[in-house]
Amino acid sequence: MEDNASKNFSYITLGRIITSVGLAILYLIFATILEPSDYGEMGYIIALGASFAVVSRFGLPQTLVIYRSKGNTQLSNQINLLAIITACAATIVLLFINEFSALLCLGLSFFLLYQHNLLGEKRYKGFMKNTILYSFLTLLIPFPLYFILGVPGIVVGMAVSNMVCSIWLVKYITIKEKSFQLLKKNYKILFNNFGVDASTTLVLYVDKLLVGTVFGFASLGLYQFIMQILLAVEILPRALYVFLLSEESGGKKHRKINYFVVLLCGLIVLAGIFFAPPIIQQFFPKYTEGIFPLQLLLVSLVPLSISYILNAKLQASESVKVGYSAIVRIGSLLILLIFLGGIYGLIGFSYSVLISSILNTLFLYFLYHRNKTMNEDVREIN
Repeated sequence: MEDNASKNFSYITLGRIITSVGLAILYLIFATILEPSDYGEMGYIIALGASFAVVSRFGLPQTLVIYRSKGNTQLSNQINLLAIITACAATIVLLFINEFSALLCLGLSFFLLYQHNLLGEKRYKGFMKNTILYSFLTLLIPFPLYFILGVPGIVVGMAVSNMVCSIWLVKYITIKEKSFQLLKKNYKILFNNFGVDASTTLVLYVDKLLVGTVFGFASLGLYQFIMQILLAVEILPRALYVFLLSEESGGKKHRKINYFVVLLCGLIVLAGIFFAPPIIQQFFPKYTEGIFPLQLLLVSLVPLSISYILNAKLQASESVKVGYSAIVRIGSLLILLIFLGGIYGLIGFSYSVLISSILNTLFLYFLYHRNKTMNEDVREIN
């Protein structure tokens, strides 16, 4: 059983690694081409589309994994249909703000929804193949469009890559659903799953909107650069999260894998701190100002890895409190960015990410411990 779990986890991890490496290559190539201000503009347009995508899906993909894993087909169909409706609505609204961001919003929403259908069905190998295709297209399409449209062309290329890889979503869509009654009954679960999605995904983008708006695109370019490296090394805990969400929803526990991932993340932090200075000085001389902030930022990987594990466990147990983690992480991050960023600049940004990650992990641990204690009390009563 453990060997099979390791094999399935390896499919997700490999898919995540290939996707993250592909995106990292894309971002790093453009980091060498673009000035920090242009790089910041690119990050801002992407963040705008991605933020709308996260808000519009309202935790529906994560909810889909949980109930499809439990064999609830009717509820899964309602989730798919509602997610498509909300994604289209968000895209229409965003068209009036930035048409390139709107296109990305639609592509991201459809791609993520399709992938979560695969995860809910435990089709881990199919998930891996789809992410590999996405990575290939992401490296292929944006470059020619950049030379035609400039920075917005990069975003259009990413949007097209997402859409192509989500065309198989159509087989999960049914228009027979006449109401969303089952979703209404499970609205608390939906709300909390949105909170988790916001605390793990929306947090990756709203900070860039804030930094770009308050501190300018040049500062955002430097911040985007170091955050992209953190996101790249976050592959393993993110892969573990999507794996655990499906597995624990089906009643399976994987303690050894959890410990292994946390330990490996600690080793990655040490390696990153040691190798970051020579690599950045050699290949990214425009961003040498970000060396120490990056080293500081990488420490966040350890609390982040623990928080992903706790999120999956709490969501799988259908916690109605886990969604409040979004308030803790995003709220603390935005406040700290304004306060510490205004005083210490880029180093202040890194401290903000680290502190907010620790606060979020402590909050999730409190919820998990409380949830575990309550379940033990219920079993003793019964």
